[in-house]
Amino acid sequence: MKLNQVREVIYTKDGAEKKYDLTSNCYHLIMGVFEIKPNLEALKLANIKREEKILDIGFGTGWVLEKMIEQINPTQKIHGIDFANGMIENVKKKLKKNKIDDRICLVKGNVLNLPYKNDSFDVIFASFIIDLQRIADFNKLLLELKRVLKPNGRIVLTSMTKEGNGILKIARCFYDWFYSFWPTIFGYRASSRPIYEIKEIKKAELSIIKQKLTHIVLFHFPIKIVIVKKS
Repeated sequence: MKLNQVREVIYTKDGAEKKYDLTSNCYHLIMGVFEIKPNLEALKLANIKREEKILDIGFGTGWVLEKMIEQINPTQKIHGIDFANGMIENVKKKLKKNKIDDRICLVKGNVLNLPYKNDSFDVIFASFIIDLQRIADFNKLLLELKRVLKPNGRIVLTSMTKEGNGILKIARCFYDWFYSFWPTIFGYRASSRPIYEIKEIKKAELSIIKQKLTHIVLFHFPIKIVIVKKS
């Protein structure tokens, strides 16, 4: 396979939901290595306003949810959706321990078929979600996010990207080359892979507000943060 092509997503033999259920107790360690830096940058770029209604899709460990709750009014609730029971239960326990469970509404569901009405949210945070979808579902995901986004709202997309030169390109080519061979360790396998996110954004007829090329801390795999709105 050519390195300029997007690889089809690979999950463990038990499937995506089982993968995240099995790793729900230790996923914060994985997130610490791969996701915290770009997520902090994405939150800063998002410039969340205190009165805005927010949705976090695929909230995982709930780390981003807790950061966002600090940025909105005390009377506001943040909504989150995930498909892994293990993740949901762990986050609920953590939120209750931190006494903020009454400010965050969590549901189990499919990001390709969101249980929300049209034009519901000012901000939709989608971190490392599109690069976990099947190629055939890239557009379906973006159109579904677009459906529940308010007319003047914005979507914050963070994903692995095919962009980047120098050390970023070397790191990306290494990741792409070995993607099919990544091992499964204690139920976890790296499934995100570099994609052409700008191409998909244009296909979904979304307009780019801001974008930033960054990387994860440890291996310099390139990450793209793109903030988009309805055209």
